[in-house]
Amino acid sequence: MGLLTLNPNQVLHRSGDKVETLEIVVKGSVSIAIEGEAIDVGVGGILGCAERPGETYIYTYTAKEESSVFSYPFNSIDDIYKIISSNPKISPILAAQTIKTVVYALDKLNSDYDKALEDFNQLDVDKADYPMMAVSVGAEVEDFPELDTVSPPIKSQALLDWQEKFYRTLADNEEILKKTCYARSADIANGFIMNALEALSFVSACREKLLEYKKDYQKKVGKFRSTIQLIRAKSADMKRNGSEGEATDIDIKDALNTILQYANVDEKTTESFRNIIHEFKKTSTRYDSSDESRALRRSVGVDYYKIYSSAFLRSLSDPAVPSEVMMFLMFGFVDEDLAGRENTRQLYALMKTYKPDPNGYVITAYEWLKKIYNMELDPSRNEFDEDYFTALRTLKTSGDITEAEMEEMKLDPTSRLKFEIKNLLALGNRMTYGRPSTYTPVFDAENVIRPLDVAYIDAKKINDFYDYIRSIDYSVFCRQGSYSNPDIGVTQVFIDEDVTPYMILMPNMGSRASLWQEIEGKKRNTPARFIISIFNTETFEDVMIRLCGEFRWEMCKTEQGVHWNDVTDPSLTSMYCDYLQFYKKNHSLSTEMKEKLRTDLKKNSNNYKNVFIGDYMSYIKFEANSSPRLNKVAREILFTFCAFSQEVREKLSDNPQYGELIKKRAAHQNGLMRPIANTIRKIQNEGNEVPQIIKDQYEFLKK
Repeated sequence: MGLLTLNPNQVLHRSGDKVETLEIVVKGSVSIAIEGEAIDVGVGGILGCAERPGETYIYTYTAKEESSVFSYPFNSIDDIYKIISSNPKISPILAAQTIKTVVYALDKLNSDYDKALEDFNQLDVDKADYPMMAVSVGAEVEDFPELDTVSPPIKSQALLDWQEKFYRTLADNEEILKKTCYARSADIANGFIMNALEALSFVSACREKLLEYKKDYQKKVGKFRSTIQLIRAKSADMKRNGSEGEATDIDIKDALNTILQYANVDEKTTESFRNIIHEFKKTSTRYDSSDESRALRRSVGVDYYKIYSSAFLRSLSDPAVPSEVMMFLMFGFVDEDLAGRENTRQLYALMKTYKPDPNGYVITAYEWLKKIYNMELDPSRNEFDEDYFTALRTLKTSGDITEAEMEEMKLDPTSRLKFEIKNLLALGNRMTYGRPSTYTPVFDAENVIRPLDVAYIDAKKINDFYDYIRSIDYSVFCRQGSYSNPDIGVTQVFIDEDVTPYMILMPNMGSRASLWQEIEGKKRNTPARFIISIFNTETFEDVMIRLCGEFRWEMCKTEQGVHWNDVTDPSLTSMYCDYLQFYKKNHSLSTEMKEKLRTDLKKNSNNYKNVFIGDYMSYIKFEANSSPRLNKVAREILFTFCAFSQEVREKLSDNPQYGELIKKRAAHQNGLMRPIANTIRKIQNEGNEVPQIIKDQYEFLKK
C-alpha cells in the first residue's frame, strides 16, 4: 500500500492475480490490456475500478513509462467512494481523467467491434475465393461445415446515446470544467467520478462480451484461417517467382500468422507466442536491463523452439514451403515489422538465392537438422558433453525411461531431432549470439548493427577462410591415424588425414563462433562441428582464427586423453600448460615478458586455453607476416605443434626468430619421412602397387 514507483513495462497487476488493491496514477501512464487490446490511462486515472474485489483481475495493468501510483486497499465496491472522497485536493483531476477514460474505452469498444465485423465480412470473401485459390496452388479443396454456424458480431450498446454524447462533451470541455465545475466542490467532482465509473463498468461488460464472441469465432474459423493463410502464402510465392522485379523489391506481409498457421501447434501456444511477439515489438526498451525486459526476452523463447520443431517437421514433406516459413527456419525471422521492411526484403533475397555448399560442410541449421532427422548423422553432444546414446542411458539409469523406450528412441527420427533442437540449436543459438543477457531467438532489427549483405556468412566465405588458414597453419584440421595392409607387408604406418569440419550457420545475428564438438562419438577421423551466426557482427577473420585456436586446443586434449597436461608426454596442451604454470622460473623469459604473461593470465582468469587462443591469433595474423608478437618460448611451442606451411617457412627462413626452428623441424620431418620412404621401396621391390594413402602421407610430410 502507499506510493509505488513503476519502471517502463513493469506489470502492476496481471490478469489472473487476485484483486486486493485500487490505484490512482500520480505520474506517467499505465496501459490497461485484455487479450492484446489496450487503452492508456494517464495522471488521475483510477486503476482497478472495473474489477471485482476478492476475485481475479480481468485486465493486465502495465506501466507505459516511468510511473508512480498510489495504492489503496480494495475489499468492496464501497471502498471506491472512500478512496475518491479521501483525495479532495485532486478530485478535479480524477474527475477529468475518469471521464476521459470513459471516452477512450468507448472508442476502443467501437474499434474492436469494427475489427470483428470487418473480420466477419472478410470471411465471406475468403470462403468465395478459397476453392479457386486452392486449385491454383495444387491443394485439395476441403469442406468446413463449422463456418455455417458463424454469425456476425452484435454491437452491444454500453451507454444510451444521450449518455455517450454527455461524456464526450464533458471530455471536449475538460479544461473549462476543471476550473468552473469540478473545482467548485469535491462532492460535485466525486459525483461525476462515481457516475463515470459506473459507465466504465458497462463498457467493460460489453468488452468482455465481445471478447467471448471473438474467442468463439476464432474457435470456429481457426482451421479455415490456417488453411487459407498457407494457400495465400504459397500463391504469393508463385506470383513472386513469376515477377520480373528484383527479390529486394518483394514485400512480405502477415508473416507471423503464416508461420504460426504453418507450424499448427496447439491453440494456447499459438496465441501465447503471437501475443508475446506483439508485446515484444511494441516495447522500445526490450533490450534494457530491467527485470521486466529480461522477463519479456525470456518469454519470447518459451514457445519458439516448439513452433520451430513443428514447422520443421511439416516442411519435410512439403515441396512448396512458404517463403516466410523458410526465412523463419533459416534466419529466425518471425515478423516483418520486427525485422524492418528493408531487412525483410534482404532476408527474402538471401533465402531465394541461397545455394548449398557443394562440399556439404557449410550448412544452415535447417539443413543440419534434416541430416539429423534423416539419420545421416548422429545428434550432437548436450551441455553435459554426453552424446545422444549416453544421454539415453543416463535417462534409463535414472528411471525416466525404460529399456524398451531407450531402444526405440535410438532409432526414432523425432526423438533425435528433439535432442538436437534442445541442445545444438537452442544452446548454440544463445552461444553464437554472444550476449547471453540480451539474447532472443527471433530476428530483430535492433540487433542489426552491420548491413546484412556484409554480415552474411555463406559457403564461399567459410571455404575461402579454410583455404587461408591452411595456407598458414597447413595441418590445422589434420588428425593422426594408422594404416596397415598385411597383404603387402605393411604392419603399421601413421597417417595424417585432413578432415574438414562442419560449419553450422545458426539462425541469428551474433558475434561469436564456437567449437561444439571436435569429433563425433569416439571416432578420431570424423569432422568437428563448428557453429557461427549466419549474420556475423564482428571481424570475420578474427572470429574464425579464434575458433581454429579453440579447435587446436580441444582436439589435442581429445587425442591426448588423460595425458593432455602431462609434460612427460609432449603435446601442444601439455607444453603450454607447463610454460604458463612455471613461467616465473623460466630463464628464457625476460622480466618484461614475465610481467606481460602475468597480466595476460589475470585478464583471462588464469584460463590457459584462452591465453593460448590469444597467442594463436598473434601467431597467425602477425608472426606469419614477419611481425613478432610472441616471446621465444610461446613461439617455439606453437611452431613445433602448429608449424607454418612451406610457403610461409620459406618466407621466414632468413628471420632470426625462425631460422633455427625451421632447420630443427626439417630434420624432424626427414626422420619421419625415412621409414615411409623405406616402406614404399619395399612394396615396389616386391612388385606391389603402393597404396595412395601412403603416397599422400609421404607428400604430406614434405610440406
